[in-house]
Amino acid sequence: MQWDVSVGQATLLTLLIGVSVGTLATLLALVVSLGTFWFRIAGWHLAVGLVSSFLLVPVYVQATAWSAGFGSNGWLRLSQVDAAKWPWMGVASVVWIHACAALPYCFWIVSLGLRRIHDARVDQALVEFGPWFSLRRQILPRLGTWLLGAFLWAFASVQYDMVVTNLFQTPTLCESVYQQVQFGKLRSVPILIAWGISMVCGLALALSVFLSMPHEASQGGRSTADPSGSERLEASIAGPWHVWLTLTIWGVLAVCCMVPWMNLISRMGWSSLVVEGRGVRSWSLNESIDSIGHVADFREEFGWSLQLSLWATGLSLFLTAVMIQWSSNRYRSAWMFGIIGCMLATPGPLINLTVGQLLNRWLPGSWSFLSDRTLLGPILALQFRVLPVVFGLIWVTRQAYLKRYGELLALEAGLPHRMRVYSSMRFCQWGWILAFWIGFSIAFGDLASYLLVQPPGVTTVAMRMFDLLHYGTKNREAGLAVVLAFFGTLSSLAWLRFPRSRPNANRS
Repeated sequence: MQWDVSVGQATLLTLLIGVSVGTLATLLALVVSLGTFWFRIAGWHLAVGLVSSFLLVPVYVQATAWSAGFGSNGWLRLSQVDAAKWPWMGVASVVWIHACAALPYCFWIVSLGLRRIHDARVDQALVEFGPWFSLRRQILPRLGTWLLGAFLWAFASVQYDMVVTNLFQTPTLCESVYQQVQFGKLRSVPILIAWGISMVCGLALALSVFLSMPHEASQGGRSTADPSGSERLEASIAGPWHVWLTLTIWGVLAVCCMVPWMNLISRMGWSSLVVEGRGVRSWSLNESIDSIGHVADFREEFGWSLQLSLWATGLSLFLTAVMIQWSSNRYRSAWMFGIIGCMLATPGPLINLTVGQLLNRWLPGSWSFLSDRTLLGPILALQFRVLPVVFGLIWVTRQAYLKRYGELLALEAGLPHRMRVYSSMRFCQWGWILAFWIGFSIAFGDLASYLLVQPPGVTTVAMRMFDLLHYGTKNREAGLAVVLAFFGTLSSLAWLRFPRSRPNANRS
């Protein structure tokens, strides 16, 4: 039990793991981003697709993949049991899994920063002094805000999620608060410290994102949606350096992005038999197919996850439609970004505690059925994860609309409000579709925010996977994880193609 761990130890581990994850993920993202969008390594298109394919893959699926490869029967002898015996091995496991999960997000944050800072000064330095000089004197110094944003995103991902720390029994603040809420052993000091760290991180992340995003008054006409677009950031380097850089980046991607797939596929086909009193392990394609077939055993869990994700995403879209009208100027937008930044960084156990208190103590007793017989609790809890992302996407789309049609909107100020709203919705329709898509994926893959407020009899896919992981990754769990990773990858790659297809859709 970790609920009674000392506050000092939990705080130290929280900061140690958060800083380590943020630093590792940001450095890897910087190297991969520079190699793909600046130096254009061999196969850079494929590299971008590979690192982006994990954007919408749930963290518990990635934890399953690493546990499958490095568990008790994996390539390396590192499992939850080993982590309990050697705590520092558990810390290293948590850092590595979270860093790999945060890498795609950090990669795109840094890549968008590369595009935003690319201007005439960079081109002049590139022409006159070469790529290394422009990289040291122009790119890296001006990329600081974006690197900070990537670091804070990775740091926040550790603060609000307790799935990985729970698997490897690492007593961070989030894990300690989770067990306090679970067993009713609440302690005010760790709760306040966890809340304070998350709020500072959330506000800092919101500030860095808000200052780096394009606004209506910003220089118009330049899209930040696709760093691989028409404006090339390419810098030529000598052949040997280019080869070494290509090998290095592909080595990083192979370890961080290919190995998890290999782990799952490998574990999915293994079977163990007892022959003459001795265990014999073998891998077969038939066993892999059978493991995929067992996904049908989780029909009920998929049904609950689908229903919960649809309701949660629908509520987020409704709240965003209201909030986007209120945040009509820069100051209101700043306040709104501060609020959603704090929501995004709030630890999952604190969300469970707040929603549980709301439904069980603050509402009248006659309304207790809302907690026990409806999905209201998980739906409200998921707003802390889905609403910030949905609002951010719609806000960016609206800013693009205002910059593109600002003068025309000024002339149409006298038109009825419903006509102006219809015009805005028509332009932003693909943004709303994208927001629904990504919001649904986040709701489907999240677990920490609603784990303790699920009504009786409701078990989602995330919850079932979380339970099964505590007993090690076996064939059936690996098959389910492969299916979930496959659909997450499809969604991620479709999102990657979305910005390029949007203009054509608008013209039609």
